[in-house]
Amino acid sequence: FENWFDHRIDDEEMVTEIINPDQVAISGMVDDYSYILNCSGKEKRFFVGEKDYVIGKDEMVVMNFSEVAMRIIRGKGKAHIDLIDSEIYTCIDALDTYNRLFTGQYDIIDLNLRMKMDGNEVFHDEKDTRRYLYEAMRSRVFKGTSIAHNDLCASLGIWNDETDDRAKCSYDIQQVMRYRDADCRYPEGGNTVNFREPMIKGSLPEIECECRIEGESVIENICISRDHSQIMDDALLIYDSLSRYNIRQTFEYFTNDPIALEIAGVLDRMYAGLKTNADLQETIGHVRSKIIFAGAVLFRARRERDAMGSM
Repeated sequence: FENWFDHRIDDEEMVTEIINPDQVAISGMVDDYSYILNCSGKEKRFFVGEKDYVIGKDEMVVMNFSEVAMRIIRGKGKAHIDLIDSEIYTCIDALDTYNRLFTGQYDIIDLNLRMKMDGNEVFHDEKDTRRYLYEAMRSRVFKGTSIAHNDLCASLGIWNDETDDRAKCSYDIQQVMRYRDADCRYPEGGNTVNFREPMIKGSLPEIECECRIEGESVIENICISRDHSQIMDDALLIYDSLSRYNIRQTFEYFTNDPIALEIAGVLDRMYAGLKTNADLQETIGHVRSKIIFAGAVLFRARRERDAMGSM
């Protein structure tokens, strides 16, 4: 254990027993996240309690208490991240919402929010007013496009030349995560879109993704670059903002049109007082912490490689 990416783990604090030159028993997992770095130059094994793990050459393992949350390989430019059940669905929903907003499907916002507010009659009674406001806002944000003056049922389409590349990349990630999850849960297959092969159209390469079943849960391991992590974090940030009914804050990401943002502010007032979903926000926070950390380490790795290349 030594300095790596400016992080240091004190071996006297973390290592409790050297079993043999290639095996180490570790204690001290008292925080939400602990970072185990292998700078020995070869593969090692380590134990946390009764669990046995392999840590590769020049690899960092991020532990969530005694479970592996992420693996990052030095110099590879990619990070491995484990997501479990609700984290998988939350990430897929966030990516789906993100790319739909880029294509003008603003009806998805009010539909999703209304589904969480069953029993609030005033909220449901005002849905037509909100729809008109969303249509007015979209006419500003999509001014000059083929859907500027259409109703909310229209959209640019994910593979339209007018659609932002970030939406296409988001959809690519979403497809891979959704299909691999479906294959793992239902190995016998099925007839829905979830079982088709992804059609990659964005500028980023397809992410690596594998699923496994542990007990009654599905664990999805995704291998992403820093560019993928940025798309995913933006999507989760937008999803979190919408879950808190912050419409203006959400649309500040997509536009700087003052009239569109003024309309978004009116929508904020129409959602005022509605209770937010604390469980959803907590899950979004957990996933974002993994994505943000992976992106930060990958940024540091690329910066160090660039610095080495300029010498």
